Amino acid sequence: MSDKEPWWGDFPLAEQQSMHWSIGERKLAIQRQASEWNTWNVETETENADTLVRTDDADQLIPDHALLGRHLQATTAASLRVIPALADRSIVTRPKVPLRLLGGEHTRIYVSTPLWFKALTLPGNLCLLDVPFWRPSDSWFGPSTREGEMCYAKYTEARLHKELLVRRPHRAITPILVHNKQQDALLIERLNVPVPLLSLYQDTHHGLWTNAIKVTREEDDDLTELLLEKQAPAEADGATLVAGPRIINDNHRLIRSLGSLFA
Repeated sequence: MSDKEPWWGDFPLAEQQSMHWSIGERKLAIQRQASEWNTWNVETETENADTLVRTDDADQLIPDHALLGRHLQATTAASLRVIPALADRSIVTRPKVPLRLLGGEHTRIYVSTPLWFKALTLPGNLCLLDVPFWRPSDSWFGPSTREGEMCYAKYTEARLHKELLVRRPHRAITPILVHNKQQDALLIERLNVPVPLLSLYQDTHHGLWTNAIKVTREEDDDLTELLLEKQAPAEADGATLVAGPRIINDNHRLIRSLGSLFA
């Protein structure tokens, strides 16, 4: 795989042929047999920024501790579709330093969230794998133990300028426009990003983006309006759609309590 090629796509596979993906010690492999698919998953606890490598080298060694999966099919499909996918729960991003958006101000924040590796058979679109490159920590997000939702939690740099973004092949970037219409400052210690409702796009350099989110804190109460834009963000040059949202929601304008988005 060259630097100009994405790690995802549609790949024809002959019987006994295998494909491998790795980032450092993190490894995934898929092999086609006559009547089954074999998958291997080697997880690591530490996320790293190494190059993501894709090969079809049949001689590549699979560690003994790899988790083996067997997926039966009367006659295996001729091709494999691999796509990046956003997380299956909302991601609670926590800036390393809390942010205070002053009264009447607005800002655009860039956060990155971890991706899942999804493999489907072609034809048929039968799912073989849907696993994160690195599994974030579980986190409960809400004003109380009775009100809220189970999410994933991840620290973020919360960049304010796209030039400062660190591009990683296993992460997607979400632009978030926050508008504080009240006079008092809005403290942002944690931000709930509803990634299952977002689409995934690639730019001309195969960088991955989601549609942008606009969050408005209204003047007269603690309700917030959350607007999911319907297209790729302006920052994603020459963007093309890679994957639609995990959860289809025709209502792109949501009203939520302040505590359900910020904490």
